Amino acid sequence: MRRGGALSRRAAAPNRSGRFGVAMRYAIACLRRPSGSSSLRRPRVAAIACNAVVCGALAGCGAGEEKAASPLPAGSLQYAALGDDARLAAADRCRALVASRARGLAAEQIAAVQPELLRAELDVAVSVNERARFEAVCARSVPKVTPGLDVSFRGVTGNGRSFAYPTRSDRLLTIRGRVQPPPQGQVVAHREIGGPHPAPAEIDADGRFIFRDIKLREMADNSFILSIDAPPNARRVVQFSALCLDCGAGAVVPAP
Repeated sequence: MRRGGALSRRAAAPNRSGRFGVAMRYAIACLRRPSGSSSLRRPRVAAIACNAVVCGALAGCGAGEEKAASPLPAGSLQYAALGDDARLAAADRCRALVASRARGLAAEQIAAVQPELLRAELDVAVSVNERARFEAVCARSVPKVTPGLDVSFRGVTGNGRSFAYPTRSDRLLTIRGRVQPPPQGQVVAHREIGGPHPAPAEIDADGRFIFRDIKLREMADNSFILSIDAPPNARRVVQFSALCLDCGAGAVVPAP
């Protein structure tokens, strides 16, 4: 009786090991429960029932892990073929992947990315390069929508992620920007097409940075990708497009 009472109390103890722990304790209790002298088949029936409980618990746990480990699309074409909800889910997994590779404040900022905004960026990115690996597109897209550092430019219109500034090819371009809240770091500018690239600009105590005397290429859209590198913040990326008003849309880009 003492032994049976102990097993009963053990079976009724709070679940500290999850569903698998409960199933295992129940199975042990079943197998060790006295069968009586009236039937020789009862222990075997109990064992079968207990095995069913354990297997059910293991199957349930495995299903959860499989769902959590759902892979990213292999490439841009696979992503583009998905419906709206599936692309939103892929954007959410993309965000989680990039956040898992960061630490501290950077990881928190990336985790706060809105999946809807990221999906919109991914949609544009895969339409530009249909052969790209989706994981690479994901890594390039997340910094464009990562919150934490707000970027603005004097006299330039934009939406916080991309900005446009009308100018002329015979004028040297000056880019004056500001990052809020002011971090310690620098801004790196790269032309989307051709070169040369401007030297990095330091961010001052007020969060301001400046690129001076940039010579434009003779093409309609002189676009720059500006990367704000200011640890422990996550990397932030914006697009700055200098729209050349006197350049033809089909102008040939000269060799650098």
